[in-house]
Amino acid sequence: MSFKKALVALAATTATLGGIVVGGAGTANAATYDCGSSGPNNSNGELKVVVGHLRNGPFASCPQTQSVAGGTAFHAWCGVYNTSGNFWVYGRVGSGQTKGWIFSENLSLTSGTVNIC
Repeated sequence: MSFKKALVALAATTATLGGIVVGGAGTANAATYDCGSSGPNNSNGELKVVVGHLRNGPFASCPQTQSVAGGTAFHAWCGVYNTSGNFWVYGRVGSGQTKGWIFSENLSLTSGTVNIC
């Protein structure tokens, strides 16, 4: 199951439980996140990178800061829908201190949740 599909299922479950809804409000906050931005640590999502490029913002046009090998652990801090409607996750790579954004389609949710930034 792709991360985006898992996130939609999670959002439906979360909405039922009265938690935050990942969805409609997402694109409204995209204006505050651009190349060079970071997000708050408000999530406990553990993910695996399928294939990916760590970027310094939630857009494919933002500079790539590092290639991330498939199978690498990625610890979600938060996520945001960019102005194109694509969901990007900000977090930390593996056990190091390298942080950045990865497009959600390049991630697989292992456990936990990813909250909106």
